[in-house]
Amino acid sequence: MKNYISIVFLCAILFAACKTDVNAPLEADGAAPKKITDLKVENTPGGAKLTYNVPSDPNLLYVLAEVGVGNGITRVFKSSHYNNTLQIDGVPNTAPRMIKVYSVNKSELRSEPIDVEIKPLTPPFLEVFKTIDVDKDFGGVKVIFQNKTGADLAIAMQRVKPDGTFADIGTYFTKLKEGNYTFRGLEAKTIKVATFIKDRWGNSSDTLYKEVTPLFEKMLDKGLFKDITLPGDASIYTTEWNIAKRFIWDGNWSSNFNEPYGNWLNVSTNGPNDGTPMHITFDMGVTAKLSRFRINHYYRYIDRGMRKYEIWGRTATPVDGSWNGWVKLISYEQKKPSGLPGESYTAADAEAWIAGDNGNFDNSFPAVRYIRIKCLENWVGHGNLNFAEISLYGSDQ
Repeated sequence: MKNYISIVFLCAILFAACKTDVNAPLEADGAAPKKITDLKVENTPGGAKLTYNVPSDPNLLYVLAEVGVGNGITRVFKSSHYNNTLQIDGVPNTAPRMIKVYSVNKSELRSEPIDVEIKPLTPPFLEVFKTIDVDKDFGGVKVIFQNKTGADLAIAMQRVKPDGTFADIGTYFTKLKEGNYTFRGLEAKTIKVATFIKDRWGNSSDTLYKEVTPLFEKMLDKGLFKDITLPGDASIYTTEWNIAKRFIWDGNWSSNFNEPYGNWLNVSTNGPNDGTPMHITFDMGVTAKLSRFRINHYYRYIDRGMRKYEIWGRTATPVDGSWNGWVKLISYEQKKPSGLPGESYTAADAEAWIAGDNGNFDNSFPAVRYIRIKCLENWVGHGNLNFAEISLYGSDQ
């Protein structure tokens, strides 16, 4: 028993020693490092860029800045001793503030601080808030914005209930320099919405309140769709039982990325592989103001799956195969999130493929009845097209 206790005691000592070593600084040098010199400040949106000379000290590890951002919160920013710049971001306003800058060595000892004032320019989330507008859209509410710095931002929208409380409608994450996004799934009834911008540090803008009445939207009845083939339309494979134009509105497509060909029904054109764009035509059976589309694919970013394509529409019954009277409703490019070649995939690739290609039509376009899909380039570089299903949304009222 005594031997057992001794062994346990020895192990405890060794464990404590190991734990101390893990948490200790890289070196145990009792001398504080020298300060940086020639510090210069360039104020930036929501922060500042510091430029300086790094002291000649083999034990120097990094340069650190402490920045007060309000509400008693201090943020710490670090830059390796290999650099002579340090970027400060995430400051919530333009108020001047004194910050402290330190050199830190491998013993985690700090130099004497250098106090310097920064005067941040307007943070991106506040600049973007100045540009946002909210408007009605089919099946929802659209927010329009400009984000000139391309900052990572979140646009949040809430519904204001009659009792004054809020209910989340959704959040849109973006770093686009300009664009719009529609929060869908809303009835065609007047609601009051609250919209604000947040950045990745949790800073939040003021709130824009607006009453909006979403436009009525539904998925158009695919039971009314029918095939028409005009002169110049691409020929369809006729030797394969699972290939026909009618299959793209039969309501069936694969939603299993790991087994994409579980549903074999699709359309595939049989034109020359010389790069000539191929197109097909069909009749929706009703004249409708279109709001958006979804195309679900058969191939997984390979083969004849459409990569770059256009959707065209017209109201009057076409009398020939020309493009006279047709309006280009949208140009679209299917993108593989990972950018990996061939049949190498990531979870993001699978998620995007299952969701399908989704695009919004401009509200200014007229109501149409006849649709043309024109493939400019598929995933092997020519104009033959292939996909499994198309869904069209809008109003035929």
